[in-house]
Amino acid sequence: MTKKKVLLLTDFSLVKTGFARSAKALLSYLYKTDKYELVHLCVGMNEDSPELKKTPWKSIGTLPSSPSKIAEINRDPKLKTTAHYGSFILDEVIEQEKPDIFIGAQDIWGLDFAVSKHWFEKINSAVWTTLDSLPLLPTAVELAPEIKNFWMWSSFATKEMHRLGHKHVRTVHGIIDTHNFKRLSDEERKTLRQKNNIPEDCYVIGFVFRNQLRKSAPNLIEAFKIFRKNNPQIKNSKLLLHTSFAEGWDLKALADEYKVNWNDILTTVVCGKCGKYEVKTFTKPNDKCRFCLTPNSVNTTGVGQGVSELELNEVYNLMDVYCHPFTSGGQEIPIQEAKLTELITLVTDYSCGEEMCDPAANSLSLNWSEYREFGTQFIKATTDPKHIAKRLEEVYKLSDHKKDKMGKAARAWALQNFSVESVGKKIENFLDSCKAIDKDNYPKTEKLDPNAEIPPCKNATEWLKLLYKNILKTKVTSKDEGLVHWLGKLAGGVSQQQIERYFRDVASSDNLNKVKKSLLEQVSSNKKRILYLMPEGELDLFVSTSLFDSIKELYPEYDLYVACQPSLKTFIFGNDNIHKVLDWNDEFNNFSNVKDENGDELFEVIYTPSLNKNNFKQISKTNN
Repeated sequence: MTKKKVLLLTDFSLVKTGFARSAKALLSYLYKTDKYELVHLCVGMNEDSPELKKTPWKSIGTLPSSPSKIAEINRDPKLKTTAHYGSFILDEVIEQEKPDIFIGAQDIWGLDFAVSKHWFEKINSAVWTTLDSLPLLPTAVELAPEIKNFWMWSSFATKEMHRLGHKHVRTVHGIIDTHNFKRLSDEERKTLRQKNNIPEDCYVIGFVFRNQLRKSAPNLIEAFKIFRKNNPQIKNSKLLLHTSFAEGWDLKALADEYKVNWNDILTTVVCGKCGKYEVKTFTKPNDKCRFCLTPNSVNTTGVGQGVSELELNEVYNLMDVYCHPFTSGGQEIPIQEAKLTELITLVTDYSCGEEMCDPAANSLSLNWSEYREFGTQFIKATTDPKHIAKRLEEVYKLSDHKKDKMGKAARAWALQNFSVESVGKKIENFLDSCKAIDKDNYPKTEKLDPNAEIPPCKNATEWLKLLYKNILKTKVTSKDEGLVHWLGKLAGGVSQQQIERYFRDVASSDNLNKVKKSLLEQVSSNKKRILYLMPEGELDLFVSTSLFDSIKELYPEYDLYVACQPSLKTFIFGNDNIHKVLDWNDEFNNFSNVKDENGDELFEVIYTPSLNKNNFKQISKTNN
């Protein structure tokens, strides 16, 4: 039985982002079922990256290595923005791989271009995205009716979509490989502390986060200061910030501002040479490794260099309590990981935090105040440092029995809602419910139309949408970056005629580039080549076969290519003189188009009897 082919577009499974780790868990689960052919289109990876060969499934990078292709991307402001997410190569991968199912897992601005593709509604497609603030991003709301399978990483976004009338939207959490996260025995935890020079009686408050603006590190550092001040009886406490110090918040400056002793802030550092980690006070970047003694090799964790999930589990097990203050978030995977290690978790009760603060989740909710993000006007949360400090004190005073009970209940909740077995099974059921796509009738790329008619339209936004739809064969939302760009040009005095001309030129250029690309793929021989053009006429093509013997006699060392309509191939099928038959394209009418990407001639000789059926012509492009 032929396996269904699944194409997943998201972060590369071996980097250390939330999307990537979820992808690794999902792909590993599906791979073990042996039911599907898996292809992973990896966001931000170069197509020639050796890392792509390390996965058991097929991994493809979204970014080209060819200088000419990179130049093409850089010429288009919109493409330059979205190529990282796969917009430049997605159609090509779809055409080559012909997947039965497409799943895109990314922020909505890294997937909206896929929804407008000609194949999106014709194959089984799903968009799996994170929406973390109210009001929901307008692009996502506008696209919702066009996405049959629209999945949110948290119920926060799903509930709001339902309120807006999009009842088909459902929650599919990001997947966590829960097998790697658990509470270690008391003896193992004690040994870990000794290994990292953390006293057994030290009260360790932990936060695992990407050092981004939306992670409320300042609030937590201030809360730590308040907690220390309000609880002088606690002689030894530390704040463990597992994050990168090379990006985002200047954590040292924040500690100085709040008068928190830098020695009371711990972090995880990793050696780039031996890969070993330790938890300690961070002194400086590129420090010397205490394990392998390599100089300039130790740094804090980041997307490129970090710890394994088993090692991250050890970091959680160094903590006594986990605190996650944030302005907003799509799912915030560290919260679930902390619960899996049976830590009491303190969580801001907003965005995906609402779900984390469900009674069954056994979190302690954190109070917050609303503020508006400049530019977007999204509602964001600033978590109350005083309430964080109060909650930290509550956890400190909890009995061991109460903490044990809450921790085990939190772990059970995380397993039920975020495990590979739970979420992976949901996606497996979805894949099994999808019908296989007939590969012989697979959706073909729609040719752009530089001559398309554009009806009169008084509304500038709707007029631009017609340009995109009729000429470039794509749909855009009112918030699309390209559409907004052209509205700005109109407001700045650029005429509609100039903009329309640009769209038509883009379509012509794109069609030409596709022809050249197709030719390059079909012209595989390294020998000299002859092209014989006969676009139509059954009799004419049949009569032409009598000339092929003469052509081969005249040019014995050349390969003969014949271009004709696909429906006429049967008239020359099996002719021994023909190296390959090419599908006819109108661009063949202009010989300057029959070149490669560098402008070099693909054929030394071109026969064009179709230009004058009464006078066969031979055009030589060499000095033969």
